[in-house]
Amino acid sequence: MNWTDEGLLLSVNPHGEKSAIIQVLTKTKGIHAGIIQNAFSRKMSSTIQPSNQLYLNWSSRLEEHLGTYKVDLLKTRVDILLGNKLALDTFNSLSSLCISTLAERDPMPEFYKMTIKFLDQIVSQKKWEFLYLDWELQLLTSIGYGLDLNKCVASGSTENLFYISPKSGKAVSKEKGFKYDKKLLRFPSILKYKKKYNDFTRSELVAGLSITGFFLKKWLTYSLQNKQTMKIRQRLIDTLSNEENT
Repeated sequence: MNWTDEGLLLSVNPHGEKSAIIQVLTKTKGIHAGIIQNAFSRKMSSTIQPSNQLYLNWSSRLEEHLGTYKVDLLKTRVDILLGNKLALDTFNSLSSLCISTLAERDPMPEFYKMTIKFLDQIVSQKKWEFLYLDWELQLLTSIGYGLDLNKCVASGSTENLFYISPKSGKAVSKEKGFKYDKKLLRFPSILKYKKKYNDFTRSELVAGLSITGFFLKKWLTYSLQNKQTMKIRQRLIDTLSNEENT
């Protein structure tokens, strides 16, 4: 078996003395792991840095095997991330969530394109961090747990949406949800008016991320890896909440 593709490097873990197992979000193959030989040589170590975009050549005797990668660098983002704590925390959250939530070898070309576009906007857009909320919303949709926030699940009305159901992820109007007030989630304004991100503060961004985080945590099965993923994501929330970074 052999194929070529491009992908976003998510993680690198040592394997034996000289090799490493990398996990890559590929353009057409989904999350796909493989072994890199001589991973820690001077030439290769600069190429296989998480966040780098790579040209990939994967080969294996059988499709179900781990296989080996040969890679070339297409684009590096390391300098950008190392010089920007918020950007680094954001990528760490993004990569950990991809590894924890996406099914291995399940093609998601549109999600890949959105992820690459978001990372490129770190240097091209002001208030780029607000676009991370869109990324998490799309992640939920991609794994089959998208939120439905356009109309009230009980009445079908698009007016006075005030709550979100913690069970279904659907919007509820104030009138229909009032008697269940303590059981429902508040509907943050930032999720109602996503096209007006420039009008919102980081505290309002954190309110939006509290909703996506609730559903991500809800749908993630318990494991030590997933527990660590939510800790990594919390570091991003802490950075956004820190007054020095507003």
